[in-house]
Amino acid sequence: MAYSPPNTFVDGTTLSSADIQGNEDALKVYLHRGIASGDFETAKWIETRHIQPPTYEAFSGIQHGVTGHQGGQWAGGTNIRMTFATKYLSGNGRQASESFHPFPQTAIDIELRQDSFVLFHYWWELENGRDSSTAGYQVAQAERRVYVTPYFGTFSSSNAYNNRARSQETRNNAYGFTTGYPIGIDRPMTSGGGYAAKQGTLMKNLSGPVVTSFGLAIHSLSDRCGIVNWGIALEAFYL
Repeated sequence: MAYSPPNTFVDGTTLSSADIQGNEDALKVYLHRGIASGDFETAKWIETRHIQPPTYEAFSGIQHGVTGHQGGQWAGGTNIRMTFATKYLSGNGRQASESFHPFPQTAIDIELRQDSFVLFHYWWELENGRDSSTAGYQVAQAERRVYVTPYFGTFSSSNAYNNRARSQETRNNAYGFTTGYPIGIDRPMTSGGGYAAKQGTLMKNLSGPVVTSFGLAIHSLSDRCGIVNWGIALEAFYL
C-alpha cells in the first residue's frame, strides 16, 4: 500500500514543525514496516566491527574490498624482483610493428554487478637498454623506445589502447657504458639515460553486470628492458 502522510498541506496552509516532523516519523514507520518510532536508536550504531574487512591474496598481492580492489609489487632493496620486456616479443625492433603484449602481473579481473564508474591507477619504474645491436631493419639506436599503455577488457594486441600514440615512452640508454672490458655502466640509469618512473589513470564508464580486466600492455623496440617496480590500484563506484 502507498504511503499516506498523516498531515497534508494545501495552498494557504500554515506550516508547523510538528506537522512536518510527524510526516517524517510516519515515513520512517512505513519504510521500516511498522516499527514504532520510539524503537529507533538515536545514537550512532555503526562501529568498526560492522564494516566488512577486505580479503588479501598473498600470491598475487591483490586486496579485494567492498568498495574496490588494489595491489602492486615492490620488493625493494637487495630483495628486488624484476621482470623484462624485449623486442623479440613485439616485432623484433622494426619500425612498422606495433605489437603489444601484456605487462607481467599487472592485470586484474573485476566483476561489476551493475553500471559502474571505474578508475584504474598505475605506475612503473624501468630501465631501458642498452641495445646497440646493428641489424639494419631496426630503428636507429637512439630511437629504440619502450612503450607502456593501460587497457581494459579482454587483452588483444589490436586493442584500441595498444598503440604508441596512447602510450608513455622511454628511450634506449644509448650511452654511459664502458667500451672495454669488463663491460659495465659508467653512470647510473637515472642520469645516464634509459630510466623512467611514470604513472597515469584510466577512467571508464562501464555497463554491468560484466566481468572485465584492467591491466598494462608493453611494446619494446629494445632487446632488453628491465621493469624494476610497478603498482596498480583499481576503484569501482556503482552508478
